[in-house]
Amino acid sequence: MTGAVLRAIFLREWAQALRQPADLAWHALFFVVVSSLFPLSLKPDADTLRLLAPGVLWVGALLAVLLASARMFQDDLRSGWVDQWVLTCAATGLPLALLVATRLAAQWLLAALPVLAVAPLLALQFGLAAWALAVLMASLALGTAVLVLVTGVAAALAGGLRGAALLVMLIVLPLVAPVIIFGAMAVHHAVRGQAVGAELALLGAMLAVALVACPLLAAVGLRAAVES
Repeated sequence: MTGAVLRAIFLREWAQALRQPADLAWHALFFVVVSSLFPLSLKPDADTLRLLAPGVLWVGALLAVLLASARMFQDDLRSGWVDQWVLTCAATGLPLALLVATRLAAQWLLAALPVLAVAPLLALQFGLAAWALAVLMASLALGTAVLVLVTGVAAALAGGLRGAALLVMLIVLPLVAPVIIFGAMAVHHAVRGQAVGAELALLGAMLAVALVACPLLAAVGLRAAVES
């Protein structure tokens, strides 16, 4: 029973996304455009591009994923889909946080995978070597997961409000500043041939904490939105 419920939530998100494939491409295109504008405004110097690459790619990727996730629960609340979650939990005894975690996992795959798919091409544009590219991909995978989890909490708390998407972005951007800092530092160190274990370990620790706390907090926010 538990597996069937979670599979239904996961597959619904993918079915909705596949009905509107342009939305998936739009977020990746936003990442490409934002990251490509910076080299055009600079002198064509390889060292300058490599110096700026970590920050530019990280900020572009996080903005693309945040734009894709800011309205995460808004349509679900409006359509009554979250009400069905609450009723299902009451009937089966499943924790609402487990259903929310499944929804967040689907959201990360849908929002982050297109961005991660084009990131290597953009890294080549900035002249990143293979090791720096590998560190960039690993750090983005960890960092975007943290971003989606934190955005899920903000989206759940603001889901029933007018202008929720803008409010979510204003809440989330300061909270994920450490993720951007440690992610960009990891790539900087990789470019210079220095150790990157500490930065990646910190991103992993942030993800572990977010995996435990964010689904619980988002479930509380969604239950309050349903009952209000």
